[in-house]
Amino acid sequence: MKKDWTAAILSRTLFPRAEDIRQLTMALMRMMMAHAKFESQVRALQSCVADDLNFGEQARNQWKARDRAKHMTALIAEKLGQIPETEAIVKLLNDAIAPSDERNFLAHGTWWSFDPQTATISVRGDIQRGDEDRFREYSEKTILGIADRFETLEAELYKLRSDIEKQYGEAHDFD
Repeated sequence: MKKDWTAAILSRTLFPRAEDIRQLTMALMRMMMAHAKFESQVRALQSCVADDLNFGEQARNQWKARDRAKHMTALIAEKLGQIPETEAIVKLLNDAIAPSDERNFLAHGTWWSFDPQTATISVRGDIQRGDEDRFREYSEKTILGIADRFETLEAELYKLRSDIEKQYGEAHDFD
């Protein structure tokens, strides 16, 4: 059931003061930095597997989150053959889809209104998909949870890349 946004908006602040949403903006910045580190680790893994320092930086190799597992599997098969790390990499890249979707909603949606009672921001998505609600509520805790997820995924991806480098004698240092 959709909310009555007219009634809900009356108790909200449309243009909150910066100090009122400081925690949300700090959480957003932490999430964006965690996402950037994760993306950097994805590119480093691509370059490691391809044995090409610039592979992940090339536009044609900057894969969408939903396509990464498929493309990475093909790249690993082509360059390294069957390796035990492939399954874990595929799972990790698929696990990154949900936090990537949330990050994109936060980063590209419209920060619509702030509810001072719950310290949440209502974000409006740009595109209506089916019956999906165009509005989502985010608290500091929710945003930090997304950041935590990216940090965990980045650390796990780093370990997998390190294992591949050790096993295949990769001398590149991407850190």
